Amino acid sequence: MADPRDRLESLLKLKGLTTGSQLRETTKQVVRQREEGAFEVDAVVPGKVIGDRDDGFYLVRTEFGPDTEHGHLALGEALKTASKHVSLSACDDELGDFDPRSAIFIDTETTGLAGGAGTVTFLVGVGYFVGDTFRVDQCFMRDYDDEEPMLHYLGELFANADSVVSYNGKSFDLPLLRTRFITNRIPFRLEGTAHFDLVHAARRFYKKRLGDCSLGNIERAVLGIDRVGDVDSAEIPRIWLDYLFSRDARDLEAVFYHHKTDILSLVTLTALLSRALDVPKGEGFEHHEDRLSLVKLHYRQKRYTDVLDLGTSLLDSAQDATIECECLEMLGFTAKRLERWEFMEETWARLLAASPNSLVAHAELAKHFEHRKRDLGEAERICIKALACLERQAVIPQAYAPDYFHHRLERIRRKLGRA
Repeated sequence: MADPRDRLESLLKLKGLTTGSQLRETTKQVVRQREEGAFEVDAVVPGKVIGDRDDGFYLVRTEFGPDTEHGHLALGEALKTASKHVSLSACDDELGDFDPRSAIFIDTETTGLAGGAGTVTFLVGVGYFVGDTFRVDQCFMRDYDDEEPMLHYLGELFANADSVVSYNGKSFDLPLLRTRFITNRIPFRLEGTAHFDLVHAARRFYKKRLGDCSLGNIERAVLGIDRVGDVDSAEIPRIWLDYLFSRDARDLEAVFYHHKTDILSLVTLTALLSRALDVPKGEGFEHHEDRLSLVKLHYRQKRYTDVLDLGTSLLDSAQDATIECECLEMLGFTAKRLERWEFMEETWARLLAASPNSLVAHAELAKHFEHRKRDLGEAERICIKALACLERQAVIPQAYAPDYFHHRLERIRRKLGRA
């Protein structure tokens, strides 16, 4: 009969299990390595200390050539970004002089999302072009004492920036950084700097199609980026706080990767938007939903001539009824503002053919025939038809409640009586 100890050892080897004595020895070895600094941040992520060892911060600098691909585009494509495209995407005339060579691309990792004086930006990344090379400086706090020297270094970088590019930085990153600078009595040199917040641009172009416009989803659906070795952003604050206690930076390697990838995505997303907007008739956008969003963006900025051009082109290729109706509605109101009455009438009629219950088309055509064409009989017919449509609709827009068409119909009939 086999010795029980021999049977146990064979089972442990077969299953790849660890004995208690082996586990204790491994634990002692890990503790010893931690005490010797084998898992400190400089042993895990190559970088250097800026300042004195006890009065500085840790800097990880990475440089990328212009041909470095990040998703569908190379980083150098951002140097071709046109300022007019940035201004249009941001709906901000202050970005009319945007120059990618004097812009900084910024992202932060923090101890929480609540903001306020208790939230610390322990990792601040600033990307910028040096010639054709894109440089990323990741400024890391090894402890709370590193904050002041890190902010002084960042202040010098900020002083040379003509504009800022971020993802949700207007609402989160920059207000939090401002708080940290003020707390440390250091001038915040990004105050009043033109800011291109890509989260708003992404929502303007892609929200109709994607819904979720988080940077991760934009990377997957738009930029063609699939991260490998990443960490969930919700875990990052805990990882840093664990590092402060254990001095074990091994989990921070994924945090630095996550952070650097965020910044590179800002660069290629800026380039991709400019490239798409540079193609005539909106054809730089592959999906019809995105092209409709482009028409809507021009409509909101009162670029009515562009609305006609982009909208007409979209209708030539769009096959989705919802997209067609939304586009026709914008074209109808655009033609009205440009006083192109014949085209307006054709557009509203086309909308009625595509969507017979469209109340806005009924209302606009009724006004057109009553006041411009002086065809009261046709205006009366349209109002009667609109009231019949209202009877079939469960949800009625407040602007086109039954009273709206009743009042119009009564006025038209009074005019017919006088005639």
